[in-house]
Amino acid sequence: MRRVPASVLCLASALLWAQEPPPFKPGAYAAAGSTFEASEQVVRPGASVLLRWDCAGAGRVRLDPGGLVLDRRGQVTIRPSSTTTYSLFEASAGGGLLGRLEIRVDTTAPLGEPARVCAFTSSTSAVVAGEPVVLRWTCTGTAKVRLEPGGLELDGQSEITVTPLENTRYTLTATNLAGGGTRSLDVTVLRHPAFGSPAKVCTFTASRTAIRPGEPVELRWECQGDDSKVKLQPGNLELDGKSAVTVIPDGTTVYTLSVSNLAGGETRSLEVQVIPGLPEPPAVAALPAPVAPPAAVPAPPAAVPAPPAAVPAPPPARPSSAPATTEALDAKLDAWKGGNLPLSLALGQNQRGAAQPDRWTLRLVVSGSTDGLKLLAKHGLKEAPELMVLPYVRRDGFRWWQACLGAYPSRAAAIKAIATLSPALRKALSEPLPLKLDRLPGDPPKG
Repeated sequence: MRRVPASVLCLASALLWAQEPPPFKPGAYAAAGSTFEASEQVVRPGASVLLRWDCAGAGRVRLDPGGLVLDRRGQVTIRPSSTTTYSLFEASAGGGLLGRLEIRVDTTAPLGEPARVCAFTSSTSAVVAGEPVVLRWTCTGTAKVRLEPGGLELDGQSEITVTPLENTRYTLTATNLAGGGTRSLDVTVLRHPAFGSPAKVCTFTASRTAIRPGEPVELRWECQGDDSKVKLQPGNLELDGKSAVTVIPDGTTVYTLSVSNLAGGETRSLEVQVIPGLPEPPAVAALPAPVAPPAAVPAPPAAVPAPPAAVPAPPPARPSSAPATTEALDAKLDAWKGGNLPLSLALGQNQRGAAQPDRWTLRLVVSGSTDGLKLLAKHGLKEAPELMVLPYVRRDGFRWWQACLGAYPSRAAAIKAIATLSPALRKALSEPLPLKLDRLPGDPPKG
């Protein structure tokens, strides 16, 4: 075997050393023309760190550990559970090192200031059942914000609207790694006084509760009580002596009707949603005009019986609850896929309103997350024409939604229809529950 001279080995070692990066120092190495840095280099377990880089040249880069391929300029948030060295390479095969840094995880690192609820207020402390209340808050040093009752995670939000049906204590909790704080407030649901005859709102309705931009809506009401005064918000309009008004809302609006006299009064609210892309409601076919009886004519000979008068055929039965147009079905599927809950609710309520009275339906799910709508779009294509997304108001005032299928003439028919559901939909959602369509649990309060 031929021996390699020592001088050649020394030269090869020198060349290899020249191609390697300088000796590693935490957070210190970046290739010429590149930067690689971290917002923090010593953190506690689970804390977030922002990595930023800007590398010269062409092509993409690879971040290790993980092998994530990224643009040459960008940032990413990481949460290391232990001390980790992050390296940035050219993304091509055998690509060179562009940067390297170490994030050290230390359980003794300072925690910083604990989270604190600076303010927690409500738009009012006393309402009639079903009236909206806006809860607002400000927090410092927060990583998570939670509201009870309901267990709602509200990170990044500063207000929410609730409609309590009974006296409720709301508690806001803000936390981070250093600790947290809570603050509570009470909202009282008023009851009518036991004495006198206060004014009362008997009904307050809208011709449509979901419209397209620019469409008019007629608000109608009936009130009870001597010498009562009627006021409509927004606008602070005095409407004594009237029973209807037409409005054109420029966006989704909550209208509140207040009626009062010397003995007291009450208010009632309803929401009109303005939804771009809402299909035009289907036209309702007019019933055939009644046929006038034939004029009197001499009786025919006894041997020939008189023909019976023509009677118009009854109109065909309306389908159970399916949308009347392909446009409405397409809009429904698009709303589910996009997690558009307002449009999904508007279309579902239109279907429910078109169903014949005293019908039964199958409730498939009650949910507080819009992600569930995407399950309907994915697994409920076969049932989509009959599926309705309807509102569900919890006793603590939080508004969720429920998915119901069909409008059947009897409970037995609804139960029989369970066997026709696609296995994918039954697996994705809970077991169907037969319920009366016009009296669903979770229906918004009527007053």
